[in-house]
Amino acid sequence: MAGIGATAIRHRYRNRNHLSFLDVEVDEKEMEGLLRMKKQRMSMMLTTTASTTSSQTTPAAASACNLTPQVRAAKFRQMAIQIAGTPAATLNNENSPQAQALDWISNKDQMAPPLCPSDEPEVLQRYIMAAFYFATGGGSWKECIAPADSSPAAIAAANQNCSIEATKYPMGDRTYGADAWLTPKPICDWAGLVCHIDDERKGTLDQIDFEGNNLSGSLIDEIGLLKNLRFLILEQGTIEGEIPESIGNLPLLIVDLDFNRLIGPIPPSLYNIKSLLQLDLNDNQMTGRLSSDVEHWQKMTYLQLNNNAFTGIIPSELGQLQKLREYNMCPSLDGRPLLPQDYTAFFHGNGFIGSMPQSVCDNLVAEGGKLSTLEADCAGQSPQVACGAQCCTACFEKTAE
Repeated sequence: MAGIGATAIRHRYRNRNHLSFLDVEVDEKEMEGLLRMKKQRMSMMLTTTASTTSSQTTPAAASACNLTPQVRAAKFRQMAIQIAGTPAATLNNENSPQAQALDWISNKDQMAPPLCPSDEPEVLQRYIMAAFYFATGGGSWKECIAPADSSPAAIAAANQNCSIEATKYPMGDRTYGADAWLTPKPICDWAGLVCHIDDERKGTLDQIDFEGNNLSGSLIDEIGLLKNLRFLILEQGTIEGEIPESIGNLPLLIVDLDFNRLIGPIPPSLYNIKSLLQLDLNDNQMTGRLSSDVEHWQKMTYLQLNNNAFTGIIPSELGQLQKLREYNMCPSLDGRPLLPQDYTAFFHGNGFIGSMPQSVCDNLVAEGGKLSTLEADCAGQSPQVACGAQCCTACFEKTAE
């Protein structure tokens, strides 16, 4: 029995194999102390639970798009494979530009609100541009490289070191990016990129424009999915490899890839871009023959192929380009011409042989045509290209390599 001033309580204790109960006598002061200790333990447990719950709902760990981070990343991967056409093996190589881009957009991109798999066009465009960044050695660009981390200070510092401005062609209202790459902004805000702002093309890329920014690496096949891209200008870098065949899927007006290290032939698909006004491939290491399919370039005004390793004859079909060389064929939305009225063709510094086609010579300004400049390897005792006195405006002598 409990004595005066004491309270009978039942303590539970655990034996190895069973639970037993034992009545013990506890002094009232001891009882109060035990209750205080119990309350303190309960308070600590509640604090710990609240802390754990809070840490699970921080922005870094919270699920986006009503999906777990793992499911969201898996859906992005599925989009990269099924829609962007990136091979699964490429994504399995963690060092590939595409794998780095997928990891960034799935786990590191601080875009707010975060993109969801339902935002398919924006996700694909962001993925492709991130892959372009990694594929062209973005971390070694002269300007506009990604922030060191996601802090506001790092983002501000990256933007401070970004002054690239894309060429402003007279194509109506467009948005011009000015921020560093891989910053938590829409890609239309990234420097060197220009986007459409009207009709169904709103928010899609119209122009990629870099000159002398130390771009290297190679061009990715996925670039052919930028279905509204009209200007691809990547001058004066060290970009290697071949021009992707997928480039033929684009409604390009200007392709300017001069002063790089490109190899291989002009991709067949490039001949099928009937909208092309300017093709600038000079000072690379390209090879192969110039196809008779140049006849598809009826709007071409500026063709620069000099200082490569092209071979074969200059096709007579080039002379057919005079038919649609009227000045008003250059698209413009504000009355100004897109390109200067200076129709030019440079072929020197290659391995072209034979005679300059008379159809090309007949297109010279002196003959009533539109071609103001025509240059070839037509100098020296044994010129590679025979060009009449009234044809080529400048002749060069190909030196032995």
